[in-house]
Amino acid sequence: MKNTKFFPESILFKIMAENPKELHKFQENESEDVEDISEEIEIITTQYSPKLLKKTFEVLQSFKLCHECLGRQFSYLATATDNNTRAQAILLTLTMEAHAALKSESIEHQTLLFGKRPIELLELIAVQSHFFPAYKVLADYFSKYNDQEKLKILKEKWSNHVCDFCQNLLTQEKIEKICKEIEQEVFDYDFDNFLIGTYLNPLITNKEEDIRARFHFISGESFKANLNRLVGKKMQEIFHKPTQYNRPDLQIMIDLRESLDPTYELQPKPLYLESKYKKFVRNLPQTHWHCPDCRGRGIDRKTKEICPTCHGSGDMYASSIEDLIASVILPYVRGEKALLHGAGREDIDARCLGKGRPFIMEIKKPQKRILPLDEIQKKINNQFSSQIYVEPFTISSKKQIIEYKSDSEFSQKAYHALIFLEQPIDKKLFDEKMNEIQEIILNEPIHQRTPLRVVHRRADKTRTKKIFEISGKWIDSRHIFLKIRAQGGTYIKELISSDNGRTVPSIAQVFKIPMTCVELDIVNVDTKNDESIR
Repeated sequence: MKNTKFFPESILFKIMAENPKELHKFQENESEDVEDISEEIEIITTQYSPKLLKKTFEVLQSFKLCHECLGRQFSYLATATDNNTRAQAILLTLTMEAHAALKSESIEHQTLLFGKRPIELLELIAVQSHFFPAYKVLADYFSKYNDQEKLKILKEKWSNHVCDFCQNLLTQEKIEKICKEIEQEVFDYDFDNFLIGTYLNPLITNKEEDIRARFHFISGESFKANLNRLVGKKMQEIFHKPTQYNRPDLQIMIDLRESLDPTYELQPKPLYLESKYKKFVRNLPQTHWHCPDCRGRGIDRKTKEICPTCHGSGDMYASSIEDLIASVILPYVRGEKALLHGAGREDIDARCLGKGRPFIMEIKKPQKRILPLDEIQKKINNQFSSQIYVEPFTISSKKQIIEYKSDSEFSQKAYHALIFLEQPIDKKLFDEKMNEIQEIILNEPIHQRTPLRVVHRRADKTRTKKIFEISGKWIDSRHIFLKIRAQGGTYIKELISSDNGRTVPSIAQVFKIPMTCVELDIVNVDTKNDESIR
């Protein structure tokens, strides 16, 4: 061989990568060296050692791993497959290499793989990863040479395999057990979609961080995501229902915080039922009203005696519209709690008539979502006919509650007010003052500072409101009746009385006499799509 030229690996690959034509040119000019270059390229290829196999060997020297925990460390590779298949592919390759070396003609000439004899590597794979093909090769080998002691030890280690990382939680057997337990847990729940979640045990989290730091696993799938995906996929087959990542009907939490023997927490999405209510009586609050002094405990926080304000009941009022409706709905939905969200609210001593006030009942943690809504409506109206009436229910959403709140400032509400006058007036004066009201109150916005009766629980600030219509009639020298249509959020009682000058202008200011609203009724609540009172 003459004038043999040697190109280092880095230079040779640089020529090939940057300009393949240069390599072709070199081959034409130096044809006698082509054989040598080919040999050099072949040597480089055969000396390449797959990093995945080496890293797997290193990991198995320190940890026992199930196939899911091994395969998910490489989940960013071959993404069209799953963790189990990735692990099987890597382990099978290692097993075949070790088996091929084991079949060499003599033990003295067997190839060392990663510094291990083939039989040692097969035992590592079988025992540490519970890989059956490696176990089978070893078992056959020990049986062939009648080494019963080693075969017995191998079988014991094989049968006692527990993944150091997940404690076998990700094995197929355990996943199936978890799924059966979940199926029993959710037996009484109605839902169209679901989502699996996990509360992690710190031991698993710490091991996950340790293995990734030690072996430089950068972007493998987390244990939590792995468990959620395996269980979620299996539960789809059992439920015949899809997973839903954005506000699922039922979120099923696998709880591993206290123990690796999981328990389950069910988190149903709230159920929202929309309707309208009419309130026929006074002194019935819209929502449950706890005693402000004992905060619903019934016991005075300082003296530890029975609360003198609520006399131990914990409530300011015996019932509410919310309580009445909830008492009928909750047994149907088997929910934990029901909350009423109204399109505004009336004073406790005010009635709500006309078409009624829109509201949504939010039921926390409902088990049932398929409900006889007509039956529920009729039962409420029959049971509480002297107090309230509700329109037919429809299924709604949290979005509608938000719209109620955001639209309240732009809605209009109509009221009927019976007013007591502290000084008598005749009908002629009443008519004159009503004409002044049209000029003074209806042409310009009114300014209302938070009323004295509610300032203890609301921000003390001044609000600007629009009054759209005021009309009425004179009843007698001490009583007048007014119809008022105003912007949502207007304090009508204070619009009438002036609230010691905190509402300007006011009806009392125009009449120039003190007056009090003795009866107030809401007769229409305008919603976004309701133009009936305009």
